[in-house]
Amino acid sequence: MNTKKIAKRYQKEALLALQKWIQIPSTYDESTITEGAPFGKGVQKALKFFGTLGEKNGFHVENIDGYATELSYGEEGPLIGIYGHADVVPPGDKWKHAPFGGVYENGVIYGRGATDDKGPMIAAFFATKALKDLGLIQGFRVKLVAGGDEERGSSCLRYYFEKGHGEKPTFGFTPDSDWPLIYGEKGMRGYSLTRVCDLSPIVAMDGGSVSNAVCDSLLVTMKKNIEIEKAVKREGIDADLLGNEALTMIRFKGKAAHGSTPELGKNAAGSAFSFLGKECKNIWLEKLGNILLSGDGSFWGGRDESKELGKASYNYGVINYDGKRLKISLDFRFGETADPDCLMKKLGEESKMNLVLLNEHKHLLFDKKSPLVKTLLTSYRFVSGDLFAKPFTIGGGTYAKEAPNTVAFGACFKGRDGNMHAPEEYLLEKDFMLDIAIYMKAILSLGKKAK
Repeated sequence: MNTKKIAKRYQKEALLALQKWIQIPSTYDESTITEGAPFGKGVQKALKFFGTLGEKNGFHVENIDGYATELSYGEEGPLIGIYGHADVVPPGDKWKHAPFGGVYENGVIYGRGATDDKGPMIAAFFATKALKDLGLIQGFRVKLVAGGDEERGSSCLRYYFEKGHGEKPTFGFTPDSDWPLIYGEKGMRGYSLTRVCDLSPIVAMDGGSVSNAVCDSLLVTMKKNIEIEKAVKREGIDADLLGNEALTMIRFKGKAAHGSTPELGKNAAGSAFSFLGKECKNIWLEKLGNILLSGDGSFWGGRDESKELGKASYNYGVINYDGKRLKISLDFRFGETADPDCLMKKLGEESKMNLVLLNEHKHLLFDKKSPLVKTLLTSYRFVSGDLFAKPFTIGGGTYAKEAPNTVAFGACFKGRDGNMHAPEEYLLEKDFMLDIAIYMKAILSLGKKAK
């Protein structure tokens, strides 16, 4: 079966569906939370869109109390589960294309969610639809589940399984990472770092958007301080001066990156703390800045590396200071042999801040010779032609930690990360079509293996 050729039959329809889904701003919005919309109206609308898409194409649709939307097809047999998400991180600044425009231009689709995770989930949907239309889903069942809170810790999928809605799949995958296949994921913990302090002449600070992305902008408000403004210019600090006659306001600039790879970004808060600590002669703030800039923990002795899952990482994403208390979010990721309690104790001592654990996900490791890993890898190699591709581990956390018998499978190709969690997120049309073809082969192969 030539899945590439079959995928082309759905090209226009799939592209249009993706564009329309991107056009729904499905970020978490506390102000619009209501019954049936636990993550806000935008996420609710995106989940409803996915349900309507399934209903129009002959799938059975279940709304899981606004936490997720489940599409299913097949009458009997083992279950193949596919788990993706409809929510997205806030767009941030520095976009050339409208972040929620779903713009298609020269073979590229732009918009928040194009690669994370609306594009891959639409690809998985049309792969399943193609198999359904061909009458090939026989003797097994397929469920596609779109969650609404993956970016904030996956409470959506936990609700789906823990409240009795979700069925344990025989085999499952989440199209929310990189090709060819992820067989292991680091452990993850979310922390809040706080300290009551007086940072005068600083009046307020606000920066970052989510805990699992590098803080790329920090707005610092101070009492009018001509010397600080001169120092910003003299030192060539990457920042904008926005003050007036009464206030000095500085927007420090950084570079966004995914929280699992803070070394690929530049933490604006770290740069700001280091600079302001030095200029204001605040030794603690200056040291804290260096800690925030140390994504691998090397500055304060937090380096750690495991054989399978690699190095520990520390991302400080959201920063707030109200004149009385400094609060910083930490996304901490670690390998299978790390001692997270020991590392966090040391961070607390070095930063002189109070650490509060907010959430935790244990690490994930699959046997590379397991039927699930071998079947998916063979499917990828067969369709892509990349015969030497090998499965690997990541620092990012996916739905694989929440869904039984599930690994991350696609959909970013090497060298094309799609600007995930950064401005100008994109998806190449040719990659999108290849995703559909690979997922067709994988779903059918898993179904046959499970029977």
